[in-house]
Amino acid sequence: MKPLRPQLRGLIFKLALFYVLLSLPCLIVVESGVLVFEFNRVMSEVDAGGLLRATQSAALELARAWPNAGDDQKQDLDAWSEARVLRLQRPRGGLLQEESFILFELSADPLAVAVLAPDGSLLAQAPLREGRSLQLPEPQSAEWQAAQATSRAQILPGSDSPDRIRRSLAPVRAADGTLRGMLLIELRLPVPWHRFLLDLSLEWPIVLGYLVLFGLLSSFFLATWVTRRLNRVARAATAWSRGDFSDRIDDTSRDELGRLSALLDRMALELKTLMRSRAQLATIAERQRLARDLHDTVKQKAFALNLQLATVRRQLGEHAALERLTQAERLSQQIQQELVKILDEMRDSDSALPLAEQLRLRALDWAQVSGMALDLKLDQLPPLPALHEEALLRIADEALANVLRHSGATHARLELSRSGDVVALEIVDNGRGAGDIAQTGMGLGNMRERAQSLPLGRFDFLSSSEHGTRVRIEFSVTGVASS
Repeated sequence: MKPLRPQLRGLIFKLALFYVLLSLPCLIVVESGVLVFEFNRVMSEVDAGGLLRATQSAALELARAWPNAGDDQKQDLDAWSEARVLRLQRPRGGLLQEESFILFELSADPLAVAVLAPDGSLLAQAPLREGRSLQLPEPQSAEWQAAQATSRAQILPGSDSPDRIRRSLAPVRAADGTLRGMLLIELRLPVPWHRFLLDLSLEWPIVLGYLVLFGLLSSFFLATWVTRRLNRVARAATAWSRGDFSDRIDDTSRDELGRLSALLDRMALELKTLMRSRAQLATIAERQRLARDLHDTVKQKAFALNLQLATVRRQLGEHAALERLTQAERLSQQIQQELVKILDEMRDSDSALPLAEQLRLRALDWAQVSGMALDLKLDQLPPLPALHEEALLRIADEALANVLRHSGATHARLELSRSGDVVALEIVDNGRGAGDIAQTGMGLGNMRERAQSLPLGRFDFLSSSEHGTRVRIEFSVTGVASS
């Protein structure tokens, strides 16, 4: 397994690309949402009378500032129109009472002003930029005639597609009521979606720059915080695949990767214990097979040979070869004794197994003999002194034997668990309880003595006809070292 490196198919590239692709539509949706919200607010204020009030106020101001007839009249009207457009576009106190930045977000020239003569001819217009035209009313239209007949501003027909257009027309009268001209104010704003999709502005490079910076920072974060930790997992997994379980991830973080690393370290420890136990079991199984073969073949033949030699010795009586025959019989007996010792050593070899495996083998043998359903839950323990392991094994043997002899149970459970420095061995059955036998015939005294011989050992016995019998032993492994 190779360590993880940044590459086009790696986790860093995929996550960075995912962040960029996710951020782009999010930014578009957020900015578009803000634009749509502000746009609707502006149009609501305009339609609620904002444009009419601005036009009426401008018409009254123009009436007071109307220039005298002459060569400078058009220049004065153009200057007044330019100034009025600027005043209408002020962030506050212009056309809108609230902030009007949305006007310039959507259009370079959102407002236009035109001064018309009573006959409808154009006297002045602002702005004068190319491409910004106004929809001038027709002098013969009913709206024109209605506006000239009153002293108040009038709303003219507008449009909603492709741009939102709102127009207002007001008469400009002298102090004596004489009609000097007409004032037209027009608001033209593109729909936000139309502008956002078709018009490229300075915001797009900013957005793209942000996305590039976001992707680079995301890659740096993943490389230094995530991939580095994944590389430690990969190195440990590589060592484990070679059978070296001494390598640990040792990630102390409390996030998801930290918890996963802790579980993997625990798995490696359990695999190491399991492999050692399986190797020991395989060795024990092979030795037991050899022991059975020796017992069934060599030992039996040596015993038969010894019988034959004894028979021949009796038949010879005082023959000269009797001494040699006696020596051969003695050698045959020595062979038998050596075989017995070897077989005993091979049968006792399961003591090299961890305590949990020894309990498992004995419990499974007991279940096979008794035919009773048995649940096993055995935690691995650190090596214990031989005397302590022997005491626990003898307690388990005695408790299981009592279940078989006295309980009449159909189901039993054997559990070996550890919580901190406390180890517990528990044997439970669903039988009819111990009754009076608990005081005399179940070996409780021996089990209690063995339990109390353990460090801080405690023996609990509970038996009832409704819930069966429970034997529980607890002791401490603090400072206990195997011998």
